[in-house]
Amino acid sequence: MIDLGDLALRLAIDVTAVSALVFGLFHPRHKRMDLVVVYSLFNVGVFLALSVIVAGELSMGVGFGLFAVLSIVRLRSEPFSNRELAYFFVALVIGLVCALDIGHPAYAGVLAGVALLAAWAIDHPRVSRPTRRLEVMLERTFGDEETLREHLRQRLRAPVLDVVVREIDYVRETTRVEVRLGSADERSPDAATALADR
Repeated sequence: MIDLGDLALRLAIDVTAVSALVFGLFHPRHKRMDLVVVYSLFNVGVFLALSVIVAGELSMGVGFGLFAVLSIVRLRSEPFSNRELAYFFVALVIGLVCALDIGHPAYAGVLAGVALLAAWAIDHPRVSRPTRRLEVMLERTFGDEETLREHLRQRLRAPVLDVVVREIDYVRETTRVEVRLGSADERSPDAATALADR
């Protein structure tokens, strides 16, 4: 039997914690409102589903089925960075610790607070400078990696941390690369996925 008072308190803790995560940390740092919606709704959905399962209203087989489905669900519409997936995982964990009855609801609040503190500290701009991964098509070929790195650094006006050559076409004289950039120069183009070196 579901204790509605206890459920309401744990739901309030969950909503407060996930709101702090998405509106207090993620959105101000990463400016992705679409992912704020995804994280928030996924968190609430996990909380409600687990609350019903734990209360015994559904069999454990249904619970395992739910998590089997969750394990194959991927955010397929566009590529997501590791940071964005990390926030997704934290939103999931908050939903889990708040939905499971682990004793007094204050325990859920403490665990959710630990998750928030970890997200705040680990992704703090002073601790972990963000990087960007871009796919760039260059209309020339390069004899060595150092020349390629220097060319990308000048074109993108940002520190080049890593370069992976995906394709070299000697007929059309093009090079397709995946480049990871530092954030020292905010003037770098945002639309570099479509960049052509002219």
